[in-house]
Amino acid sequence: MSTVLTRTAEPSKLPAESLLTALQGATKLELIALLFRFELAEPFLRQLKERAVVFEHNDLSDPDQVAEAAMETYCSKHGLSNKEEQQRWCLQRGMSQADLVSEAIHDWRRTELRKRFCGNSESLYLRYKDNLDRVLYSLIRVDDAGLCRELFYAIEAGEISFGEAARLHSRGPEAKTQGIVGPVDLTTPHPEIASRLRTAQAGQLIGPFEAAEWHTLLRLEYRFDSEYDAHTQNFLEEMNFKSRICSDLKTELQQLSSWLQGQFRDATHNGECRCLTRSGTTTGL
Repeated sequence: MSTVLTRTAEPSKLPAESLLTALQGATKLELIALLFRFELAEPFLRQLKERAVVFEHNDLSDPDQVAEAAMETYCSKHGLSNKEEQQRWCLQRGMSQADLVSEAIHDWRRTELRKRFCGNSESLYLRYKDNLDRVLYSLIRVDDAGLCRELFYAIEAGEISFGEAARLHSRGPEAKTQGIVGPVDLTTPHPEIASRLRTAQAGQLIGPFEAAEWHTLLRLEYRFDSEYDAHTQNFLEEMNFKSRICSDLKTELQQLSSWLQGQFRDATHNGECRCLTRSGTTTGL
């Protein structure tokens, strides 16, 4: 290894030329290091894992039999309505026509496997409904039970508005917004608050009750209920698929990072470490 990896960047050079100049001569080890430096290692490894898993499932559709349908679906998805647009798409990504067909087939088989992993997506929706629904609510938190009761009756009788009571008495950050909190999903509030919001009617004054160390009043302003539609189904299937595929991704990244650190420690000890720098008129990575 050389001691320093630098390349002179001429102002007239195109960005692609500068990039190729900067990468010229970089080793595999240095390219892996760049993935970590630019926080690209995780998405890169995730893509490799997904493709490996899809490829290894021999019980999915035969590539030759679905190639035509896969291309139609892929081109429709990406708005590639004619050969010229397909060619432009390939050129922008450094792909050949064969690569495009391969991507389309992978996407087709990936969708098949994603649906298989998900099973009953409607039951998955019910499990994650609290994450998908949103609520807008008003909140008052005080540390005195008597004051909380007084505020409840005053608000109920119309002697003071909820917002004014929150501004004057609430002890949390909601005092700055006249008690308004959200919209948030139902996993965000304290469980005692979330359980009441889940069944509350809009405009209903709830309390007093205890949530953590606070005596609390609550009013649901608006509920944004999610719908189990094609968009939600696709979102849940994708979330479940990525979770299944990448359950051990962090461990693998840590192992790769540890290996990378060991390699650079050895290179530094042997005086072989290369520096990829960018300063002044020198362009590197």
